[in-house]
Amino acid sequence: MVRAAVDLALTGGPGAASVDAIAKRAGVSRTTIYKWWPSSAAIVLEGLLESVHDSIVRPPGSSTPEALRHHVRELNRILCRPPTGPLLRNVIAASASDPAITRAVIDQWITPRREAVAEILRHAVSAGEIGADTDIEVAVDALVSPPYYRLTLGMTPLDDAAVGRLTETVWRGLVDD
Repeated sequence: MVRAAVDLALTGGPGAASVDAIAKRAGVSRTTIYKWWPSSAAIVLEGLLESVHDSIVRPPGSSTPEALRHHVRELNRILCRPPTGPLLRNVIAASASDPAITRAVIDQWITPRREAVAEILRHAVSAGEIGADTDIEVAVDALVSPPYYRLTLGMTPLDDAAVGRLTETVWRGLVDD
């Protein structure tokens, strides 16, 4: 069902991934879908996250700055890549008027990605790299907001050099604090 939802959304946009269309493509009933997911957006976003799961996994042996750079670089890459970026932009836009889509975006996309960055930063706190009083949520916002900001406003995406400068600037601020 997840694959069917993602395929429909990637080829036809979020509107093409209706519960009826997903059920038909997956060969299941609407009841089966609603048993596991509250909306078609939740299925699509779960599938998208699964398809890019490696982007939120810390590379083995990476330093904290390297892990942060990896995460932001991969997020930026996903948001820049058609059809995923435009699909996410449309889903985010639709979330403004649909609480079910808002919940799906937060639960199935934003929270897992934010938690991956927060875990890197909590590890840095426990390793003594940054202070115990570090506001993890603010640091996560500083790192991941620019790619989303540029996506939702249709701006030119960050290039790799800009991602490096962003993560280095935030890291220096955390270390100097």
